[in-house]
Amino acid sequence: MTKRRGKADWLELGLKLLRDEGEQALTLERLCQDMGLTRGSFYHHFQNVAAYRTALLEQWLDTLTEAPIRQSQDAADALEELERLVSDLDHSLDLAFRAWARRSPEVAAAVQVVDARRVSYLTTLHRRTGHAQPVQLAELTYAVFVGAQTLGWVAGRPAFRALFQQVLAGLAVDPARAGV
Repeated sequence: MTKRRGKADWLELGLKLLRDEGEQALTLERLCQDMGLTRGSFYHHFQNVAAYRTALLEQWLDTLTEAPIRQSQDAADALEELERLVSDLDHSLDLAFRAWARRSPEVAAAVQVVDARRVSYLTTLHRRTGHAQPVQLAELTYAVFVGAQTLGWVAGRPAFRALFQQVLAGLAVDPARAGV
């Protein structure tokens, strides 16, 4: 008995191909071949390849941005919970979207939306914990995250994470309250 394939299967395959081979692998022929299905099956779920790519961008936004935000927002220490959730994400996929963005205005716009959403949420968390400059701290935190992600340090370098936490703790101090 053949398993029915749905929209989620097409998206899962696309994300895998993007992560492993880049956006050039996202052709209709390749998708159908790897799924073992016809173009008709593809068009049953997506109006065209452009709609499919838009769905991939939406899936990425939801899975790697909105889901960790939803899961962390009610935690006692939301920033710590967010860090834990983010360290387990598919960072290679994030990097694949960033690479694709260099060649596609549509993807570049989606990356800007993702970056703005992440910085906005970090700002909210830093503001909630009383940091003196929550926007600047959020931007710095995110810039370090993207750099660490690019270097492969996010999930694989516990010493880096501990050092980063110490730096953030120092930046969080309001100089007026610290008597400086």
